[in-house]
Amino acid sequence: MAITIQSSRDNADDKTVFFTIAHGGKDYKWHGDIPLDADAQDYLDAKSDTLKAEILRKQYSEAVVPQLDDKSALESFEAWVSAGAKNAEVSKEIPAVEAKDAVYEDVEVSPAGERQKVVVTEVEEEVTSTVIEKNSSGKYVEKEVTETVTKSSEEPQFEEVPLHHANGQPKKDDDGNPVMHKIPLMEEYEAVTERRLVSAAVEAKDAEQIIISPEKAIEKKAWVDSH
Repeated sequence: MAITIQSSRDNADDKTVFFTIAHGGKDYKWHGDIPLDADAQDYLDAKSDTLKAEILRKQYSEAVVPQLDDKSALESFEAWVSAGAKNAEVSKEIPAVEAKDAVYEDVEVSPAGERQKVVVTEVEEEVTSTVIEKNSSGKYVEKEVTETVTKSSEEPQFEEVPLHHANGQPKKDDDGNPVMHKIPLMEEYEAVTERRLVSAAVEAKDAEQIIISPEKAIEKKAWVDSH
């Protein structure tokens, strides 16, 4: 018999059974709680394979055991131990990346419109200022320095249009000349756009296999009896 019961103790909701289970030519002492109304021997015998797998799990706590299609959990674990108790290499494939050009778009930051025309005029002027300098003999001398500077001026532009009376008749001065009225001379300007990056260029890369964790032999730990 794989499981031998030494004793049991009734608790409020279950009972604790102390037993010995044989596996791999060795006996392991253990205890566990089972339902109060269960037959201890039948209950534990039915869980024999599960308990043996738990023994292996305690001995190989870092084991990563693949479940074999035609094997039970215990048989899969025993096969893993027989094969050298090694966790298989875990790798991951990084898929290839296709090269892509950068994508840009033109974004309007200022709309088109109309504004008064302005003429910019640049005028050169001579500007004289007083400076104090140290001369060759070490004396500080006050003198005037003249330099040519360029100044810009903006002159709004206007156009003259004939002025009319409220009845629509042209208005004239005392000499019979048309009375003129100045209005701003307007010009249209284009929208201002800005070229912005939508997505950066992508460099092509080949598919790559990377190792997440290498094959590793798991060290067996000594069993500690639970009673």
